[in-house]
Amino acid sequence: MKILIFCDWFEPAYKAGGPVRSIVNLVNFLKPDHELFVFTSDRDLNDQGPFPGIQTDGWKYANGFNLYYYSPGSMTLKKVKQIIRDVSPDRIYLNSMFSNMILPLLAAGRSGKIVLAPRGMLKESALAVKPIRKYFYLHFLKLLNLEQYIRFHSSGPDETRSIYRIFPKASSIIEAPNLPVSVEPILSSATKEVGELKLIFVGRMQSIKNLHFLLDLLLEYPKQIELTTVATSEDPNYARECKDLIDKLRAKHQINLYIDLPHPRIKTLLEQAHLFVLPTLGESFGHAIFEALAVGCPVLISNQTPWINLAEQKAGCELPLEISLFLEKLNEFQAMGNETWQQYRQGARSAAESYIRQANFSEKYKNLFHL
Repeated sequence: MKILIFCDWFEPAYKAGGPVRSIVNLVNFLKPDHELFVFTSDRDLNDQGPFPGIQTDGWKYANGFNLYYYSPGSMTLKKVKQIIRDVSPDRIYLNSMFSNMILPLLAAGRSGKIVLAPRGMLKESALAVKPIRKYFYLHFLKLLNLEQYIRFHSSGPDETRSIYRIFPKASSIIEAPNLPVSVEPILSSATKEVGELKLIFVGRMQSIKNLHFLLDLLLEYPKQIELTTVATSEDPNYARECKDLIDKLRAKHQINLYIDLPHPRIKTLLEQAHLFVLPTLGESFGHAIFEALAVGCPVLISNQTPWINLAEQKAGCELPLEISLFLEKLNEFQAMGNETWQQYRQGARSAAESYIRQANFSEKYKNLFHL
């Protein structure tokens, strides 16, 4: 099968976080058995220049698939129609609900070939960010009745409900869980002493990731901790607010701030941390959450993700977004000794392994693309 993929960013991009990991993992999963064509931007999120050393505005075959980096302004409706005509794909995969994906929707929305992955963008919490623009966009798509011709890629039951809420006439929604990184076979040699607590946050510096909640929380937390924040700077105003809070926190806690850190370097930081914290307003999957679990880093997250029953698995905890509850859990982890923490590390990795075992990726992605 020949699959044409439209996405806003692809490797070596990393600043957009989860959507990049989703599509990179999908391409690596599909390429042994499919002919893939990836059409994407020639630069990372908010970058002024292209990736160094790449070929732009033309196809290049490498690493088992075809890749086209388009330059700014060259992704037009005419160009998209030409790409679709030249490739003549069996399926057209859109790795986003918004942005430039309107162009392939207009070009081939009624062809029956489009598979669209909302990537959590139809959750109520996600739609609350810049809602007016999104409302008119979605209303426009419904006026065109495109939902009857599109196959939606849902990452699970929660996203399926979100899709039906916005597109009640959707004729095809296929659930196929997100493809993650591999689970580490051996945990790092990290240890933890009673009274010690090294936190890590990994995510975009945007309101939906809710970093300011964690920073406000730590202003109230009475004991000294270490926080490593790994963020991509996406919203300048929000980033400025967070950096102001970080400056206040430095008088009280040890704060390490990494902005726009390349993805391969994050794994080492996760392996050194005692607890991954992400008080997100909503995730359809949460690649950063999985990557923490996969290296044996317990997680403290909001209850706005698919990850549930973490406490029962001794993998961490999911909580409502109430500061008092998060404060209590931080205190519990800070008081934890190495023996108990090592049990949580094993539980975290086991939760990641359990996800892989139960996912049945081959069958579900066969249903997504071939049925």
